[in-house]
Amino acid sequence: MAIGDPDPVTAFGALHRELSVLYGKVARSYGLTPQQLELLCLVHKSRPTFGELAAALGCDKTNVTGMVDRLERRELLAREQDPADRRITRAVLTGPGLALRDDIRATLERQLAARLPGTQRDRMIDAVATAAAALAQSRPDPETH
Repeated sequence: MAIGDPDPVTAFGALHRELSVLYGKVARSYGLTPQQLELLCLVHKSRPTFGELAAALGCDKTNVTGMVDRLERRELLAREQDPADRRITRAVLTGPGLALRDDIRATLERQLAARLPGTQRDRMIDAVATAAAALAQSRPDPETH
């Protein structure tokens, strides 16, 4: 859907909708929800806490716990205690989870490459990455708000 001469709200809203549709289709093709797909893509080398995942996904920690439970039953994620503080639980990818994450990312990259104009792709990616970083930096800290 063309959006004409967009203002920021319209442009970012349209981008959000289009990415939501794409991520939803890809997630369903793997038997996942869009949030489970995002969670798998967030868990890699960083071994995030459930609180960090909740902040990144914009949801409550109880939602993350439920998603991790379901992904753990599918043997895609595991829980790991933080060695420095045993009260903290971190999410880690299993071997099958890492393989699935890599496959999902490759699928998303192919889908995006097929849809974005090649001559403008790098510029668009830079602009989106800059906007995402600025928005993330301005987000309130979930631990203090």
